[in-house]
Amino acid sequence: MENIIENALKKMEPAVLAATLGTCANKSNKKRQLDDDDGDGDGSGNSPSANKIRKPNEDVNLYSGWKVPSNKYEIPTISTSITPELFYKEYVSKRRPVVLRGSLEDLAHLQKWTNQYLKESIKGKVMVEKRAESKASFGRGNEIPMSFTKFIDLIESGDDMHYLTTQDVQADEDGRPDLMASFMKCLKNDFPLRPKIVGNLVPQNINIWMGNNKEGASSGLHHDYHDNLYCVLRGKKRFRLFSPGDAEKMSTRGKLVKVHANGRINYEGEVTTAYGADLQSDAAADASRAKDEAENRLLAAELAVKEGRDGAEEELEEAERMLEEAMDALIDIEMENDDRDESDGDDEDDDDDEEKDVALFGGQNEGINIRTDSDDDDDHVNGDISPAENDNDDTENLCGRILVDKTVKNPDNFSLVPHHILDNEEEIRSKYPKLMEAKVSFCEIEAGEILYLPASWFHEVTSFGGHLAFNYWFHPPDAHDDFDNPYTTNFWSNDFKQRLVTLA
Repeated sequence: MENIIENALKKMEPAVLAATLGTCANKSNKKRQLDDDDGDGDGSGNSPSANKIRKPNEDVNLYSGWKVPSNKYEIPTISTSITPELFYKEYVSKRRPVVLRGSLEDLAHLQKWTNQYLKESIKGKVMVEKRAESKASFGRGNEIPMSFTKFIDLIESGDDMHYLTTQDVQADEDGRPDLMASFMKCLKNDFPLRPKIVGNLVPQNINIWMGNNKEGASSGLHHDYHDNLYCVLRGKKRFRLFSPGDAEKMSTRGKLVKVHANGRINYEGEVTTAYGADLQSDAAADASRAKDEAENRLLAAELAVKEGRDGAEEELEEAERMLEEAMDALIDIEMENDDRDESDGDDEDDDDDEEKDVALFGGQNEGINIRTDSDDDDDHVNGDISPAENDNDDTENLCGRILVDKTVKNPDNFSLVPHHILDNEEEIRSKYPKLMEAKVSFCEIEAGEILYLPASWFHEVTSFGGHLAFNYWFHPPDAHDDFDNPYTTNFWSNDFKQRLVTLA
């Protein structure tokens, strides 16, 4: 039996091995209400009926969370004195956006983030977006590397062409993406990895956003894949929001395949569980659970045989059969991964393999990506960068690790609707009539306020003045009203425990 296990594990890729050895151990007896896709199961998301790609005539939108009650609804504001338990019950579990006003004790150090403090704290390079013009929306310019000090100097000079946006992150040897970009680690003593207000949600990424704009600059209409805790430290942000329940009306670039009950959106070619894990990882989690149960049963049976108990030999045979089936399942997962690699071609390099491993941990682009609107040309997107602007004399990939969660052009999660017509009902009705059927909500976030935005809520953000924001992304919870265990498996909680060991 030991040889079966050893041979199976040797054949597994690092990310699958990490998943099967505890990263994604399942809690099989937990009731899964929020992701009960078909209404006839336990909502696990693991059955073929729950995870299959649905046919065009089937309902792909299973969202069951809070929806905008009336058009042009104003998102309410509550006090940060709310308890984490009540916050989870009333907003996180219900998938309801809300604005928090007041200070959070464990985020108090963010108030000392003056330009001078940031310049002294952050060393090295950052990726900065340079827009073609000040009225252009964010996410449509060139990404250029420059020193953080140089970027701050530009901001202080009043420059409104450069914007500090989402950064590439690195992956470890198992393909697990870092929680934050290298420059953010210079500030890691100023904030917790998980603020108390979010309870037991597991962080996926931590980032800061910074720029200038007198007239207001738009992000473009899009959604993110994770829950967002967005803290405005300077300036003002205006959010236009649409529920995941209106996803089919958003004219997304990607082909919509499924909206999970908790709002997590899947596009063709990137189907995930409701909590955001790759389906292969989810299958590995089930196989891992079965292996653990079989091993425990085998140990008990071996002890029973040694003690000469009645029926012990039969129990031992059954335990060995169960363990062999579990190991076969793990090997099948690895073989499926190998087959997929072969179908993609034989000329892939190691970086490509590592990027596949990253997908197992839910790596996905977020926020404002390099993109174009449908009625614009591509002349200024990802275009040539002059040597003077490319301040790239000492940019390096730290530790030689692959960069993941890279910004991409024309990502699936962006709407084709140009930001500059969002207030023009006549033009929207003419060109994008489905959007007129969606109910929109709004909120303005001032300095010192925080927006909680659940995963896959479509939003267009307009930034005003000299603006600085800090945000967390969290893996979207899929357990109904369970503060202690917001996910229906231990996948992300175990992954977070491993991160904490690494960071210690």
